[in-house]
Amino acid sequence: MRTLLCALLLLLGACAAEVSPYFSVVREPVPGGTRLRLEPAPGVRINAQQKPALQRPDSTVLRFDSPALTADSAYFTEPPELVVSGSTRGRLVASICPAGEFVCKAAVLTLR
Repeated sequence: MRTLLCALLLLLGACAAEVSPYFSVVREPVPGGTRLRLEPAPGVRINAQQKPALQRPDSTVLRFDSPALTADSAYFTEPPELVVSGSTRGRLVASICPAGEFVCKAAVLTLR
């Protein structure tokens, strides 16, 4: 049983996720780095006019993007992604619009 649990934890580490109440960040190893994908919670829309950003400790800012947008280009219809070479640590800031709310708000998640 313990061996099975250890094997499961190793598999989960290959595709790890960090979670906020509004979205989860899925990490996938890819050639040249790590792909980060923002998966919104049910009913949450991610604002495409203020693209989500990863603010790294060295002060560089990397922006998430996706070509799939709503007709008015206001929201992503597919999860935005970013491929990062090197460390994925930093502060993720995204403008999100929860279901039933008419005003978007900033959601911040520290990636470790």
